[in-house]
Amino acid sequence: METGGRLLVGAIDFGTSYSGWAFSFKHENKRSPPGATVKIWDAGTITTEKTPTCLLLKPDGTFDSFGYDAEKRYGELSAKHLHSKYFFFRQFKMKLYEPYGKGIKRDMMIHDEIGQQFLAIDVFAISLKYLVKDMMETVNQRTVGELLPPDIGWVLTVPAIWSDASKQFMREAAIKVRILISYVCFFEIYSLTDT
Repeated sequence: METGGRLLVGAIDFGTSYSGWAFSFKHENKRSPPGATVKIWDAGTITTEKTPTCLLLKPDGTFDSFGYDAEKRYGELSAKHLHSKYFFFRQFKMKLYEPYGKGIKRDMMIHDEIGQQFLAIDVFAISLKYLVKDMMETVNQRTVGELLPPDIGWVLTVPAIWSDASKQFMREAAIKVRILISYVCFFEIYSLTDT
């Protein structure tokens, strides 16, 4: 990928079952093979390069947790019989796999684990916002000064089998995350190396 004047490439793999992120500074792209930093997620007894695509929202609809943390927190809430006040989404990306984009609308709702409805685009945007924020914290720990979105070439994976409507929905969810506005690249196949 051509990084132009950007200092790094940030990639988000928003998967059906698992999600993760990686980044590579421009100077790392010139190596053979290119270097990249991949998030290592702590699952308690193991570590993995991806975390479950699970989102837990507070009763007011704001972010609570994502991934392994969301699963653990939802389990704790369930044990105390408090889970019904929260929204817990698991493997929600499949909602966008609609043949020919039928049923994909900006105002569509999705159901959480216990059948509560929530605006789908917000579920995707809140999840993306968390992944971007988590990556940016790591990036800025490794730099002098703070990097801003224009310094980053963003890559967001999109399945090749998705309809154009599904891809557009994901693009709009990314735009809702203001940090990504105008800096998101969508690829079905991508490379972190300069061309």
